[in-house]
Amino acid sequence: MVNSSKLSSARTMYGAMAMATAVFAGIYVARAYIFRARKEEAQGPRLTRSMSIAFLHGGQLALQRLLEYHEARADKSAVEIAECELRTHLVEQRPDYKKLQSIVAKLEMSGKEAKAIEILEKAIAKAYNEGKNHEAYENEMLLVEMLIYKGDFEVALGRECLQHVEISDARRPLYKAIIYFMLKRNKDEIKECWKEFNALKELQRLPNDKESLEESQIHKLSTNYEEFEKVVNLVCFSLLYLFTSLFLALYTSLSQTKCLFRSSPFDPIQAPLFSYPSTYGEHKYAIPTHRTSCSSPVYFSEYWMVLKEIQNLCKNSSWSPSVLRYLPGKAETFAGNLSTQARIPYFVHYNESTEIPCGFLKKFPISDSDRTAMENCEGVVVVSAIFNDHDKIRQPRGLGSETLDNVCFFLFIDDVTLKGLHYHRLIPRKSQNFKIGAWRVVKVLSKELYENPAMNGVIPKYLVHRLFPNSKFSIWIDAKLQLVVDPLLLIHSLVVSENADMAISKHPYHVHTMEEAMATARWQKWSDVDGLKRQMETYCENGLLPWTPSKLPYPSDVPDSALILRKHGLRSNLFSCLLFNELEAFNPRDQLAFAYVRDLMSPRLKINMFDVEVFEQIVVEYRHNIKREGGDSGSQMGSKAPKTKKTKRASPDLLYVNGSCCSKCQKYLLEMWGEES
Repeated sequence: MVNSSKLSSARTMYGAMAMATAVFAGIYVARAYIFRARKEEAQGPRLTRSMSIAFLHGGQLALQRLLEYHEARADKSAVEIAECELRTHLVEQRPDYKKLQSIVAKLEMSGKEAKAIEILEKAIAKAYNEGKNHEAYENEMLLVEMLIYKGDFEVALGRECLQHVEISDARRPLYKAIIYFMLKRNKDEIKECWKEFNALKELQRLPNDKESLEESQIHKLSTNYEEFEKVVNLVCFSLLYLFTSLFLALYTSLSQTKCLFRSSPFDPIQAPLFSYPSTYGEHKYAIPTHRTSCSSPVYFSEYWMVLKEIQNLCKNSSWSPSVLRYLPGKAETFAGNLSTQARIPYFVHYNESTEIPCGFLKKFPISDSDRTAMENCEGVVVVSAIFNDHDKIRQPRGLGSETLDNVCFFLFIDDVTLKGLHYHRLIPRKSQNFKIGAWRVVKVLSKELYENPAMNGVIPKYLVHRLFPNSKFSIWIDAKLQLVVDPLLLIHSLVVSENADMAISKHPYHVHTMEEAMATARWQKWSDVDGLKRQMETYCENGLLPWTPSKLPYPSDVPDSALILRKHGLRSNLFSCLLFNELEAFNPRDQLAFAYVRDLMSPRLKINMFDVEVFEQIVVEYRHNIKREGGDSGSQMGSKAPKTKKTKRASPDLLYVNGSCCSKCQKYLLEMWGEES
């Protein structure tokens, strides 16, 4: 892949020829269509700023926009699905940029510039991370056009693609001329860009014996700067016009479109939070998503309003997350490894004086400075963990400009992971306080906890309210995920607005706990299959039933627990304590105990179980680190992981005990299969 500084005019054929073969269409056409659009403002899609820009590009592009405008008027659904089309085309192996140009025009026609900008920014970052510089450049040119439509001229001017003077792309000086005009820059500066645009256009203009009369007239107008000013004024006119006429359309389209998100603009951090060495490969092995139906809309409120509301909630002195009393003492294990009969009485909690077993019966082995920093986190905390060098550290994206001052990011690691970070020189070997981008890295002496690294990982996952006793909200994110939406927006939209104690995604495939247990055994996610059987029989014996509509408003018994958002309070803290006790008793596969604890505990937990499409839009999922033979994590630093235990086969089928009917899960299975009489 060539470097962006070496891109030639041949590599930008789309921008140099297909988009700028002539300057602009006749002004009378533009005016006629814009005034017609004013009369049709209540009738759906309309001719807007994209037409004015198309006239400046001229030729085929202007004519194509006219056709698309009529198509949009005739078929409103073509505009409504444009967002999903944009997502789909951007992930293709070889994107069709002519098609992409058409799609973003449709988004602009329906007033969805902000959404197009959000999607394009993600695509640009992804392309750069994968070394696809040409793809990133073309996507960024589309982004600049959308920013112009939106009126963010300073932001558009600062984009990197407009700085590459070595690239013979006529769009670059054209967009700069438009931006300078809108910003009321020096007229000589505007004309200089205009002249450069014309020079590049003439160099790249192909002779055409069959050029239409209209195209010929368009070409002749290209040297007329006064006509350029008239067209840009039309862009300015439509900006003012759309501010009043499109707001109602935007509001009504929110309930009609099938787009996943409708986010108001906020103040994003443009620069990456941290620059990793190329050897680290933090963006290797991304898992592609396939759900483009966008059937579950989620609305994000304006960033500054969300920031203020979350700040006020966190300062509310009447709301204390420490509403549970915890069982003190000392034990050989972190949570005391209580028996089933010892755990069950704690599921019903209405007496505030009752002390709940909730871990920390052994000291959590971290430094005093880290412990102090955790106690000082008084608002929102984002927590993750990497044990046994199982994942990469990935920086959150899409953060608002005030988020890092209002949200704590903590990442827990063990010695094996630390060696990998030393190997890649991400952390100095003599340093005691670690910070990598947004994350404060906390080293845990895991040898003093559990032998299983996954079990050590669920300590910060489910006991976050104890590690951060003064935080009001938390987000747990598995290290295999990269957060791409501001955590304040997520907390506000998925927890606060839903009045929920917790928000978590539904599992993409399973609804019943037994389905997940069978998959856990089938795919060898836990080696002790006989232990899985005993766990499920214990749950069946104590009241676990398969999911049915009677469990609503809980839409499923199985979550995707890689992302958990919580409001710290009695119900969510109690759930987390009870679930952690189940994990220590059986195994760290938290999806197996989820419905058992949720259904049996009282008071009942308020959960927002959102759809998989939402999950796939707020995070990017990656595969775990590839482990080499012998346990090497792939970092070549010689660290070895614990050997994987051989799978233990289960005793006879769940329907039978000692060869005769019936096991404790017979009723569950028959009801799940719909065979119960």
